[in-house]
Amino acid sequence: MYGSTGKILRIDLSKESYTTEDTSPYFKEYLGGRALNHILLFRDIDVTRVSPFDPKNEIIFGTGPLCGTTWPGAGRLQATFIAPLPYSGWGDSNMGGAIGPELKFAGWDTVVIKGKANKPTYIYIEDERIEFKSANDLWGKGIDKCNIVLNKRHLGCQMLLIGPAGENIVRFASIRTQRSNSLGRCGGGAVMGSKNLKGLVVKGSKGVKIFDPENFLDLSLKCQMDLVDPNFGSLHSQSNAIMSKYGTPGFTRLIGRTGMTPLKNWNQCGIWSDDVELTEMFGDKWWERQDACYSCPIHCLGAYQTEDTKSPSSSGGPGYDSVVALGRNCLEPRAKIILKLNAMCNDLGIDQVELGNSFSTMMEWYEKGIIDEKFTDGVPMKWGNGEGMIELATKIASRKGCGNKLAEGPYRLGKELGKEALKCVYHQKGMCSTGFENRSAIGSMLSSALSPRGSHHLSGLPTTELLNSPSVAARVTGFKEAGDIRSYHPEAKARLVQFYENLFELPDSMGICKYPFGHFGFWHDRPKDIEKMWNYLSKALYYATGEKFTKNELMEIGERAYQIERAVIVLRGIRRKDDMPNWKCLNEDCPGEHPVGPVPLPPIDHKKYEKILDRYYKLRGWTNEGIPTRKRLRELNLKDVADVLEKRVLKSAKRKK
Repeated sequence: MYGSTGKILRIDLSKESYTTEDTSPYFKEYLGGRALNHILLFRDIDVTRVSPFDPKNEIIFGTGPLCGTTWPGAGRLQATFIAPLPYSGWGDSNMGGAIGPELKFAGWDTVVIKGKANKPTYIYIEDERIEFKSANDLWGKGIDKCNIVLNKRHLGCQMLLIGPAGENIVRFASIRTQRSNSLGRCGGGAVMGSKNLKGLVVKGSKGVKIFDPENFLDLSLKCQMDLVDPNFGSLHSQSNAIMSKYGTPGFTRLIGRTGMTPLKNWNQCGIWSDDVELTEMFGDKWWERQDACYSCPIHCLGAYQTEDTKSPSSSGGPGYDSVVALGRNCLEPRAKIILKLNAMCNDLGIDQVELGNSFSTMMEWYEKGIIDEKFTDGVPMKWGNGEGMIELATKIASRKGCGNKLAEGPYRLGKELGKEALKCVYHQKGMCSTGFENRSAIGSMLSSALSPRGSHHLSGLPTTELLNSPSVAARVTGFKEAGDIRSYHPEAKARLVQFYENLFELPDSMGICKYPFGHFGFWHDRPKDIEKMWNYLSKALYYATGEKFTKNELMEIGERAYQIERAVIVLRGIRRKDDMPNWKCLNEDCPGEHPVGPVPLPPIDHKKYEKILDRYYKLRGWTNEGIPTRKRLRELNLKDVADVLEKRVLKSAKRKK
C-alpha cells in the first residue's frame, strides 16, 4: 500500500502476545484513523455488553494515510474505546504531537489493545519488535518523570503514557505524549489503567511510501503557503495569525463577543473584564515559545514556564477550553493559577475540561448550599479559589479523601446528590461541555447534544454558523439561514450539522489536524475557498495513496463512520431523550455582556429544537427515536451493523409495541 503501511498490530495483554492484520481491505470504505477504529471496535467486541473496565474492552490507536507525511498538520492519532465518562459509553479522542507519525514509521497503521496485564506494563514497539516490559518502576509516578526515564532508556522514542489519575481509574483520566498533547476526553487513561498499561513506547526507522512523491510534495507546499497566506481572506488569515501567535486562547474574546464563551459555571457568558491574563496576555510573563505538532506550519501550542519556585517545570498549553474550564467558569482570573493547574493535569494525566467543570459545578453547589466544606475535606469551594482547586486536583488523581467521589465526574456525582445538584451540571450524555455556550447558537446546540461521546465541539461544531459566513453556509446546505447563529430553520440547521459531523470524521481518518481543515476560519471566507479545501484533500489522497476519491465519496466515508458511532450508543441505550439540550440550556436565561445576539441569551426553544431534530433524524435515515434504519445502513454497506441493530434493538422495539 501507499500512504498506509498496510498493517494492524493486535496486542493481547493477558497473554503477552500479538498478531497482525492486513489494512488494505478496509481502505476504500474507511481510510484509516477514526473511521477504521470504529468498524474494528464494532466487529471485535460486543459493544452492547462490554463495560469500560472489562479486559475484553479494546483501546484502539489509529493513524491515517496522510499521517507522518509532509502534508500540513499530518501528526494526528485517534483513540477509540468503550468509555467510562459519558454514559453513552462511546470513547473517541484525538491528539497531535509526533506519536502518530512514529507509529507509521514503525510500520503500523493501527494498534488494537485488549486484555489486562498481570502487573504494571508498558509496550515497546520498535518496527516489528514488540516487547512487554515491566512498568513497576514507573507506576505511581507522574508523566513528566516517566518521560525523562523512558527517553533515556529508549533514545529517540515517542510515548503514550498515563499518570496517577489513569492508574487510579479516575473516570476522566487522559493519555499524554510529549509536553502537552493529550488524548484528553472520555477517560481513555482510566481504560489503560484498568489494563495495568502504563503506556506505549514507539520507535520507528521506516518512512511512509508515497504513490507520487514529487506531486505530493509540491501540493503539500502549495497548501502550506495558502494556510499561512496573510492575504488569503479575512477569516482564514485571522485564524492563522491568532493561532500562530497566541494559540487557541487568542480566540477567547472573539468568541465571547457572540456570547458563546461561558462564565461562572455556564450561568453567564460573553466578555469578562477580568480575563486580561488569560488571553493574549499569557505571553507577557510566562511564555517561552510556540511549539508545533509534526509537520504543522501553524504552531498553535504555547509553551509556558509555571510559577513554582520549589519545582519549576515547563508545560505546554493551556488551550482555549482549558482557559475557559479552569479560569472563566470558576471565576479564577490569575494566569499563574491556570498555568499551574494545566501543568498538574499534564503530569497527573487528567482531562482539564472535565476537571474544570468539576470545580465550577462544585462552586455553584457550594453557593447554593447543596454541599459544604465537609464535602470537600475542608476546602471552601468559593468562586475564584484557585488554591483550593490545586489542592483538590491531587486528591482527585489519587482518589484520596473526597477525591474518591470527585473522580467519578460531575454528572455521576450530581445524580447522587439529587435533582437540584444535577441541574447545575452542564453536560450532554454525561460528559461536561468544552468552552462553547450553546444557548447562543442553535446549530452548535444541536451538534453538542447529538455528539455520541457527550458535549463536544470537535464532533461537528458548524463552523459557518460560528463565523457568521452565510455564503459558505448556503453552499454546503442550500440555505443561507444555516449561517445565522440564531435561526431555528429546521432544514438549514439539520443539513449544516450533518455536513460538519461528516466532515470532522475525515481529518481524523486521514491522520491530519481538523483545525486547518474545517474547524476554524480556514477556507471559510468564500464558497470557492471551501471547494479549494476539498480539491486539496482529494488530490493529497490520490498523490499519497494512488486511490482517487471524490468529495461525495469522502463525505460518504464520514457518514459511514458517524452511523457506526450512533449504532453503538443506540445499542447501549441512547435514544431521542438523550439528544435533548441539558437543563440549563432548556430552562435558564444566560446573562452577559456581548455585542452579538440577545442579552440575556434565552433558553433553547424546545418545540423549535424538536422540529430541527425531526428533520435531522430523517436526513440521517433514523427512526423518530434516533435509531439508524436497516435501509440506510445497507446503503452504506454496513450490513453487519444493521444485523446487530435488527436483532438487539429494532425487533425488541417491535415486540414491545
